[in-house]
Amino acid sequence: MPNPAGEYEMRSTGLHYDKTGDGKIKTIKTYEGTATRFGNISGTLIITQPLAEAGGNGTCTWVGKALLEDGTIMGGIGEGTTERIGNELKSKVSIVHHLSDGAKVRTEGVMEHGAGTFYGQFYDVE
Repeated sequence: MPNPAGEYEMRSTGLHYDKTGDGKIKTIKTYEGTATRFGNISGTLIITQPLAEAGGNGTCTWVGKALLEDGTIMGGIGEGTTERIGNELKSKVSIVHHLSDGAKVRTEGVMEHGAGTFYGQFYDVE
């Protein structure tokens, strides 16, 4: 695996549950924090799971923005997966993000449900 291009660390600012049209659970978590190269970041992580997998694996979408140090605002949209880590209240989250400047990054992180944290590393994607 290549060396990471940076790290991110966020705290949960909100939590909401909903139901999809096909009867799946939709978990909507909002976060804010910081990331190397991106400054202050905030966004929404939307996790979709079948009812039988409510405590386990699922697909996810990230929608967020970064307030860069030069005063510009960058948007990002990503798709990925979540995978529960054993019996811990933690999930591994892997997402490929398309950024508003045309770049792509892949994030690999851990979401700690009880602590309300989400942290990890990101990698540039060619």
